[in-house]
Amino acid sequence: MSPALFRNVDGDAAMPAEVDVAIIGGGIIGASTALELAERGLRVALCEKGAIGGEQSSRNWGWVRRMGRDVAEVPLAMQARTLWQELRQRVGADTGYTESGILYVASNAREMANHEAWHAKTKHFGLESKLLSAAEVAALAPGAGRKFVGGLYTAQDGRAEPYAATAAIAEGARAKGAAILTNCAVRGVETQAGAVNGIVTERGTIKCGAALLASGAWTRLFAGNLGINFKQLHVRATVARIEHSGPAPEFAIGGTDFAFRRRQDGGYSVAVRNSNIVPLSIDNFQLMFDFLPNLRHSWRELQIRFGAHFFRNLAIPRHWNTDEITPFERTRINNDAPYGMLDQQALKNLIQAYPAFAGAKLTRGWSGVIDVTATALPVISAAPMPGLFIASGFSGHGFGIGPAAGRLAAELITGRRPSVDSSPFCYAW
Repeated sequence: MSPALFRNVDGDAAMPAEVDVAIIGGGIIGASTALELAERGLRVALCEKGAIGGEQSSRNWGWVRRMGRDVAEVPLAMQARTLWQELRQRVGADTGYTESGILYVASNAREMANHEAWHAKTKHFGLESKLLSAAEVAALAPGAGRKFVGGLYTAQDGRAEPYAATAAIAEGARAKGAAILTNCAVRGVETQAGAVNGIVTERGTIKCGAALLASGAWTRLFAGNLGINFKQLHVRATVARIEHSGPAPEFAIGGTDFAFRRRQDGGYSVAVRNSNIVPLSIDNFQLMFDFLPNLRHSWRELQIRFGAHFFRNLAIPRHWNTDEITPFERTRINNDAPYGMLDQQALKNLIQAYPAFAGAKLTRGWSGVIDVTATALPVISAAPMPGLFIASGFSGHGFGIGPAAGRLAAELITGRRPSVDSSPFCYAW
C-alpha cells in the first residue's frame, strides 16, 4: 500500500489568547517562519485550516536545488541549502534531506543554450554547477533511450521528503514554544487604528501584534476579503510514485518531458516536466494583462483548460464576515487526484527516456495547486496594512527554498536586517 502524502501533526487542544505573531497557513513557509520566530523567543500561533503540510508542501517533487533558479532567487536558494543541512539538528527529526545531485539533460540545442545562458549568468555565485557534453551525460547517466546533446549538473543539490519535512519543522517550532492549531481556519484580521491587532479564527480570536499570510493557493482569496489585490494565479501539477527495483541513478534527473528522483521510502517520484495545467477561473481573466509578459516566455510549459472548475470557482464567495463560515472551512484540503492521465504519462515518458524503468509499477498519482506570480518570483513582503506580511506566490519553488523564505519572513516581521537581499521579493502595492 502506498504511504500517505503527509505525516499527520496533531494540533494543540488549547488556543492561546494572545501571541506576538499569528501565521495563517501551515505549509512549509508558515512552519519555517514559526520555527524561526520561536527560536527568537517570540510567542507564535501557526494556524492551519486543515492539516499541516496537507497541500502543495507535501505534493511537490521534493527537489532542493539552486541550479536553474532565477538569478534573483539564487541567494535565497543558497541560504536554503545551508538551513536544510542544519534542520535535522534544529528540529530533532529527519526531513529526508540529502545532497544526492541533480542533472538537467538537454534534448536539443535550444535547451542546451538555455542551460549555458543560466550558467553564464550565475557564475559569480560560485555554485558547483557544471555544463556537460553529450558524452559526459552518457557516462554519468548511462542507458538513455533518447539522444541528449548535453546537460547541466550540480552534485551538491539534492532532495528532501515532502511527506515528512513540513511536519518535522512544525513540531520543531512547537517544541520551542509555538502553538500549532490544525483544522482551525482563520476567517479574518482585526485591526486597531488601521494596524493588525488580532486574527479571527473559527475557534475564536487571537490577539497579536503582527500576522503573516502564508496560505499558498488560498492567499489571493484571503487577501481579497481584506481589500488587498494580491495578483496570484493557480497552476495544477501532477506527480506519481513508482516502485522500481532495477538500476537507476541516485541523483535526480529532469528532461524535456520527464523528471524523477529517488525517495527515502525506496520508491521514486516521477512527473511530466514542463506540463502544468492552468484551470481557467475568473482570476485568469482579471489578471490577464499582468501575466501576459511572462506567458510569452513560459507558454510551452502550460496547458490551459476550461471546464467545471471555472464554474466551481465562480461560486466561491469573495467576501464574508468573520462570523460566517468561510471557503477555508468548506474545503479543508484541496483535492489531490491526479489530473487526467498525467501520472501514467509521467511513467511512460520516463521509460522512453531511460528504458531501465520498463518494469516499474505506478502505485499512486496525485496533484497539487501551485501558487504563481506574474514574475514567477515569490512575494515575501510587508502588505499594505501595518502589521500584516505576505509570503506566497512561490511558483513551484516553495519547498526547496522554504527554510530560507521562513527566515526572511521572520526577519521582516521582527524588523531585523535581512540576511539576503529582500528587494526582489517586495511587492509593489
